[in-house]
Amino acid sequence: MFQKFLLTIAFGAGILVVFCNAACERGLSELKPGEKPEGCYVKGQMYPLNSKWRTKDCWDCTCGSSGDYECCTAYGTPVNYDPERCKFVFDQKNCVYKLIPNPDPTKPCESYGMVG
Repeated sequence: MFQKFLLTIAFGAGILVVFCNAACERGLSELKPGEKPEGCYVKGQMYPLNSKWRTKDCWDCTCGSSGDYECCTAYGTPVNYDPERCKFVFDQKNCVYKLIPNPDPTKPCESYGMVG
């Protein structure tokens, strides 16, 4: 009985990992006690409090009211596809992966899931 319980927990945790956005980065402003943040300092640039932006590397970022920030990938990565028929092509302008069939690049092939 206990083994079934552990198996159920492991299976549930595995599902959560698949559906969670694994590619995120978070940070806090370094403040002295009583000091209020002016914005979020991210990768050498200051962003206003409560702002949102997308980076050239396809990350969606937010700056919170307390100077905390979060940046997550703006795209999912296709999984469960046939590597014999398809290949990945990343569209940097639209921040999406496209699966392209090898024999005919004009016809996208199917993917059965996305992660990230």
